[in-house]
Amino acid sequence: MSDQAEARKLERASAVTAERVKVWEDAFHVLHVSLDGEDFSKVRAVHAFPVTGKADYVSFLDEANKEVLLLAHPHRLDKESRRALEAALTRMYYVARITRIDAITEIMGVTSWQVQTDRGYATFEVVDREHIRKLSGGRYLIADADGNRFEIEEISRLDAHSQAVAHSEL
Repeated sequence: MSDQAEARKLERASAVTAERVKVWEDAFHVLHVSLDGEDFSKVRAVHAFPVTGKADYVSFLDEANKEVLLLAHPHRLDKESRRALEAALTRMYYVARITRIDAITEIMGVTSWQVQTDRGYATFEVVDREHIRKLSGGRYLIADADGNRFEIEEISRLDAHSQAVAHSEL
């Protein structure tokens, strides 16, 4: 690797300012990012510090989940870049709220859920109990086999049938 390429790699490893970055999505909603004119295609945007500094840094990962760029203060991006980044982050962190549980069935350790959410009816499979996380306040976060996330905000707010079905699995 040349000295210049190594220097660019090191620079990308530290946070860069929004003025040097452009973010856009193509017609297929594939995210792209550019640093000083050097383009990176098919990237994913993730919050770098989801607990404490969620809004201050965004990491862009390539298809191998390697960071290609760490962006400081994404709210300072130009309007079009900010819009593209916000759309990508909204899709990345989408969580459907479960409002009713019709049934949970299990076959060979895989549970199939039939639920009503704030976005409509959904069916999904949970492959491993580790993908069901109990959070504070009676909340549960569930990741299905495809990586989609569902949340039960508080079991006690569900109807009696939903509570009984949920307690049999959670």
